[in-house]
Amino acid sequence: PTSSQAGDFSPERPVARPRRMSASGAAQARAAWEAPPQGEGDMMASQSSGISLASASSKTLKRRLALVSKEQSKRFTTGEGHPFPRIRNIVRHPVFEGTVTMLIIANCIFVGVQADTGVGDAKVDPMVTMVFFIAEHVFTACFFVDLTLRVLACGWTWLLDRQNWTDIFLVALSVLVSWIFVPAGIEIELLRKLTVLRTLRLVRLARAVKNQPAFREMWALLKGLMDSGETLCWTYVMMCTLLYFFAIMSTALIGRQEAFEGNELVRVHFGDVLRSMLTLFQVMTLDSWSALCRSIMAGGQAWVAIFFVVFITIANFVLMNLITAVIVENAFSDSRTEEKELARRLAIKKEKEAEKLKLLFQAVDEDRSGYLSRDELTSAVKKKAKVRQKLRALDILPKDIDELWEILDDGDGELTADEFANGLQRLRGEAKAKDIQHLYRELRVMQAAIGGVDDNFKYSEGRM
Repeated sequence: PTSSQAGDFSPERPVARPRRMSASGAAQARAAWEAPPQGEGDMMASQSSGISLASASSKTLKRRLALVSKEQSKRFTTGEGHPFPRIRNIVRHPVFEGTVTMLIIANCIFVGVQADTGVGDAKVDPMVTMVFFIAEHVFTACFFVDLTLRVLACGWTWLLDRQNWTDIFLVALSVLVSWIFVPAGIEIELLRKLTVLRTLRLVRLARAVKNQPAFREMWALLKGLMDSGETLCWTYVMMCTLLYFFAIMSTALIGRQEAFEGNELVRVHFGDVLRSMLTLFQVMTLDSWSALCRSIMAGGQAWVAIFFVVFITIANFVLMNLITAVIVENAFSDSRTEEKELARRLAIKKEKEAEKLKLLFQAVDEDRSGYLSRDELTSAVKKKAKVRQKLRALDILPKDIDELWEILDDGDGELTADEFANGLQRLRGEAKAKDIQHLYRELRVMQAAIGGVDDNFKYSEGRM
């Protein structure tokens, strides 16, 4: 071909070689290749900014709720700046809590008697039905008033506490059924049956006495039961999965097997997947599984025993024991958490007591020097009635002041605020092992000192 036909491939026209790109140029080209289009980049930036704004607003809201909840809790505890001081005093009074406790117990008894009597049936006496109808309205009104007073006393953040959601749900359910649906002529049988859940208020009683040493074990059991809800849900998932897997196998190998055709026992227990799942659940609980297995083996199918043994080994010996181990581990973890919470509360209580004792120190320290002398303590006890009252609350009588000073003074004739507060705190509690050990060490030092004096005395007597 001619040179014009050959074009660029003609030997008379050499092929141009591509120029080698520099390192910076290669980096720019790579960045341009990997970068998304401008519109897509703007969209991704807007999405990321939207997510960040939503996350920031959520964190801000949680922070504000925490601050409001802390402030309302402080108002309820101290009473400073509370908008409803009388309601707060009513809710904090022991009589109010005792009354609510008696109402809860009476309501639980009422629910049991109502279920046993069968209120609502045509055979029940109308007078009995009327009594239960009035009692139900009375209990609903009492618990509604209790909920309202607690919200006014503790603040609206009380409604956001998970521990109170059960009470809120039960009160709302009772109000809907008794005061809205029944007067409007709306009969919802499911909601009326759900009112039996009012017995769940007994959990509130257990929560109220959880800090009492006598009820510690009961609260540990109840809290372990409540906290194991998530574990139980996953337990059901694992059990259903395992049962479904083995049910398919048993239906195919046993229920649809020609060797068992016409066998009524096999048809009833392994006729389909649902029947097989129910049968295997019975076998998993070890409920008369051997009789079922031997009846199926009677036809000369000995391999059925292997199937049952493998299933029991996996379902009962492995899965159920693992579930038990997880629940026990959760219980131990909750116990450690409770111990830490108790230690934290004791530390807070100790700090508050120390603050009160330091205020007592300031009341006794007449010259405001920061140091307390024996004369100042004696004078304050004689002249100030408030000081005597506070010391009497600590089981320290005026006649014990000299002995108190001998115990608290370390020999310099003065007491600081920390020495005064810490010494009185140790006097209130029982003697601990470290206190006894410290006293034992002091006695040994004193004994050694007395022994040295005795040796010096004997030496001097010998020289004389």
